[in-house]
Amino acid sequence: MKDEYFGEVIYIYTSAQAEADDILVDIIKINPKWINGIFNYITTNLLHKGYFDNDKINIPNLLDLLNQALQIVKEKTNNLQEFDSFFSGKIELPNGEKQEIFIELNETNRFTIMLPEDR
Repeated sequence: MKDEYFGEVIYIYTSAQAEADDILVDIIKINPKWINGIFNYITTNLLHKGYFDNDKINIPNLLDLLNQALQIVKEKTNNLQEFDSFFSGKIELPNGEKQEIFIELNETNRFTIMLPEDR
């Protein structure tokens, strides 16, 4: 008899549900042109580290975050040639502090950018 560690899945929490619960922000809703990119979600916990300005997304800071995350992915994928489903690296937050981030493939086949504790 074979031991089974995992039974039938009884519940899946999707990115769309996490967005509805204000855990994730869909960046494609901020700028529909970003649908052509590899990222579509960022955790609100990460965005609260300097990417909000009076409850609105600070677009220049968000662009900086996206560029830094893309550089992490490019460095670890031979310039987007050898993909994986998970990356980690350090970024500089808007206040100048260094912060480790995780970048993980989600069920939409795009990536979510998050803090390690958000995983």
